[in-house]
Amino acid sequence: MAGGKETPRQKMIGMMYLVLTALLALNVSSAILEKFAMVNTTLEDLVSEDRVKNQSKLMGILDAKSTEDKVTAAKEKAKKVRELTKDMVAYLDGVKKKIKTDGNKQLQGEELVLNTNNPEEVMLDSRKPETGIEYEKRLKGYIKQLNDIMQLKKPFSKLDKKAVDFEEFKNDAHQASKNFLQFSFEGTPAMAAIAILSQMQTEVLEDESAALDSLNAIAEGVTYRVDQLVPMVQAESNSVVAGSTYEGNLFVAGAASGATPEMFKDGKPLQLEDVDMGIGFKVKMGKVKFAAGASNYNANGVAEMSYNVKINLPGRPPLDRKISYKVIRPVAIFGSAAAATLYRDCGTEVNVSIQGLTDLSGLNLNVPGEQGKAYKLAPGKFAILPTRAQCNVNVMLNGQSIGVQKFETQDVPMPIAKLMSGPNTIDISKGIPTGTPSIRVEPEIIDQIFAKNNNKDNRYYVSNLILQINGGSPITIRSGTIPLSQYNLRKGDNISISQVQVQRPAYDGSTKQVNGSKMTVNCRIN
Repeated sequence: MAGGKETPRQKMIGMMYLVLTALLALNVSSAILEKFAMVNTTLEDLVSEDRVKNQSKLMGILDAKSTEDKVTAAKEKAKKVRELTKDMVAYLDGVKKKIKTDGNKQLQGEELVLNTNNPEEVMLDSRKPETGIEYEKRLKGYIKQLNDIMQLKKPFSKLDKKAVDFEEFKNDAHQASKNFLQFSFEGTPAMAAIAILSQMQTEVLEDESAALDSLNAIAEGVTYRVDQLVPMVQAESNSVVAGSTYEGNLFVAGAASGATPEMFKDGKPLQLEDVDMGIGFKVKMGKVKFAAGASNYNANGVAEMSYNVKINLPGRPPLDRKISYKVIRPVAIFGSAAAATLYRDCGTEVNVSIQGLTDLSGLNLNVPGEQGKAYKLAPGKFAILPTRAQCNVNVMLNGQSIGVQKFETQDVPMPIAKLMSGPNTIDISKGIPTGTPSIRVEPEIIDQIFAKNNNKDNRYYVSNLILQINGGSPITIRSGTIPLSQYNLRKGDNISISQVQVQRPAYDGSTKQVNGSKMTVNCRIN
């Protein structure tokens, strides 16, 4: 770990010693010491990851097909390196366990973070020095055995480094005089000591990785062991109509757990995701997601499209492939019965769908300003408010026009008059009963389609009318209610209701006039 040739991991342990020394000098709080627990968690994750990667490298070497003596020798060396490293990592796990133990009790949580005695008692106590001595001896032995196996021109560096071996501490008078164990564990809190041991495990696994890479080169390149297999079906379509035939090709897809690929679509890198295959493992997959579009549809409304993919795996040529797919011209279907008839200045709610498309969030309707408006109520549900005899609705999908739906519109239906006395309807042909105190003129809608499908536009009411009694002077009534008791009417009197003005609240919140020419009423008092 000394000198300018340190790896990033080796530099990290040096920085950790530096930070640890500074923290201890400041008599740090437990909140700061807890950060060593976070460092240790990261290091242990690296240890776990490196174990899997190195095992995969070993299997790749053992799967080499060559029978040359040098390849056979490389395979045997690789097995020895793997066994040597497994034993060393397991031994370091045991040392960590000792530091976590106080008597017969396993320290956890805050107890472990706050403990500052165990590392010195386990590793430096002169009365029972066995663990510390064995620890240093095992580190030296690991490097010696690794160098004996590999016989490389440049041997692996020692692991039992003292302060003088680090650039950060070689001129530190306080640290430079310490031996390896003192430098590592003197005054070191338990959590920091455990992090140091985890870091040492990563150093051991890193040396093993370098050794296996060297042996893999002898075994003629990288061979990936496909250790994850999953059945897959390549089907013509995942959607079929009832009664038709489903066809597909069943095959086995494989992945190497120890390899992290790079994936690209049309030259752009893809985000990798660990996809759970549902059978006990996850596979790294590149997420391909884009808005499909085309302009060169054939007579059947189908366009042939494609994109290019590339996968890079370490040590082998890129895997390139052209992926073909079909784009079907989207056709908007106005499924609401209300779409059959649109009324001017009324809001008609319609459901719009596109065959084969389940996500309708990108679907929108546009109406030219002089022809009306369109409101989006929910994905696939809209309200259309036409203002002209013809309304051309432009259907947009993700910002692109996919067609125009043309509607012929109608005026709102004219109502007829209905006379009411309280909750009762008056039969105009029989006349108004004598003594009736008041009557109410209400608009009645005959067009039931309009009444059913335009709930927000069908609430007609009378705002004004002209009343004449026995052909006398016109009387203006500013509502639909006529107070008959005010006019001393007798049996046989004739009343005439004309110039009825009808209004309605519109879908957009405005008030609209309705043609009330059919609401003229002539009636007698009986």
